[in-house]
This record gives sequence, structure tokens and C-alpha cells, in this order.
Amino acid sequence: MTPDTIHTLCRWAAQYNTRDFIAKDPVQFPHRFTDQRDIEVSAFLTAWLSYGRREHILLKAEELHRLMGGEPYEFIRHARFMEIRRRASQAGSRNTFYRFYTYADLLALCERLHQIYTDYETMEAALQAMPPAPPLERLQLLFANLKGIPVVGGSSACKRLAMFLRWMVRRDGAVDFGIWRSISPAELIIPLDTHVFQLSCRLGLTRRSSATKQAAIEITEALAEAFPGDPCLGDFALFGYDIAPSVAK
Repeated sequence: MTPDTIHTLCRWAAQYNTRDFIAKDPVQFPHRFTDQRDIEVSAFLTAWLSYGRREHILLKAEELHRLMGGEPYEFIRHARFMEIRRRASQAGSRNTFYRFYTYADLLALCERLHQIYTDYETMEAALQAMPPAPPLERLQLLFANLKGIPVVGGSSACKRLAMFLRWMVRRDGAVDFGIWRSISPAELIIPLDTHVFQLSCRLGLTRRSSATKQAAIEITEALAEAFPGDPCLGDFALFGYDIAPSVAK
């Protein structure tokens, strides 16, 4: 990475890694809460459904948070999510919650969360109890066999899980929460989708031909040149670089 590119990325990261970013991003939902468990549940469910156009994601996340009644942890811990079963039965053959997720998929995820919080005080504690592995892989194993959770060992970049981990782990306090102290920001992988991959290719951050997990790792390693110890700060830099490319060049 050239010094000019590093300088530009640092400038855009500083501009967009601010609290002003929150209001138009899905991260706004967990920011409604202060208890770690509420934040974890809100953040994971929001990240899980973060497919498609941003305005659609925000509308569906708002609907889900209304369903939780402003108490994500209590909704899970006391199995209030069984209301979802009633909605599924009412939906009949139109059993679609969002995009390719059904109400049954959402119910299965809530049941897994219920088991996690029955066994552990926090999701972070559940992750810590798992055999040693990179954080992303442990998260995949914790939610294995659920719709929307890529399998360990696959080629998926796991964009939504990586985004969730960024929210939980990064510690500068601007946008991300930094409440999971058992994981270092240096262990994170950039949340990579097709658009971010294409931009990263133009910037020379990867030579991979598709947006796979290996491409995400390669891009993260490149971003570590600009952001040592905190490569996912580069997520905000790429966001800024993309919004104003003519200025960024």
C-alpha cells in the first residue's frame, strides 16, 4: 500500500468513525441499550438480518425490536419469542420473515440464543468457553446449523458475523461498543461484501478474484498497514473512500 493510500484511508476513517455514523446504520439498534446482554442480543439479531438494501434492513430491524418490546435479553431469556410461532402459523404458506428467512428460521435462532443465555451469563462467556480458534470460527460454531450462519471451513467471508464482531470488539468508543474484552481488535476480519471487495480490488488491497474469506483476510492484512492493531477501523475508511471517490483519489 502506498503512503498516499494510507494517508487517504486514515483521513476517511477519522471522518466517518464518529457518532454521526450511527443514525443511518444498523448499529443504531444495539445503541439503544446499555446492558451487555441487551446489546449482544440486539446486535446479533440485527446483524443476522442485514441483507439487501439498507432502508429495508432498518425497517425490518425496527419491526423485530418492536416485537422484542424494548427488552432483547428478557425477550430471549424468558422465551417471549414463542410469539413468533403464532405469527408463523398465521403466515401460513407465506411464512416469510425477511428475504429468504422464514419465521421458523427466526424462532430457531431465538431458541439457540435462549440456550446460550441459560448456560452462560453473556454471549461473550459462551464464546470464551469454546475450544481455542479464531473468534469468527468460534461464533460460527456457537450458531452452527442455523439459517444464515456459514459453515466453518467454507469459503464465505461471513460478512454479517464479522460485522457483529466489529461492533462488539473495537474499542475507540465512537461507533463500535468494545464490550468484549476477551478478543483483541487485531483478531478481527473486515466485513466483506461484493461492493467492498470491488473497492478493495481497485485500491490494490487484494488480488483475489472473488469475495471469499481468504480475500477478507488478505484485505484485513493490507488494512493493518494503515491501522496497526485495529485493521477493521479500515471499514470506515472504505466507506468514506466509496462515498466520495473523486475526492479520495
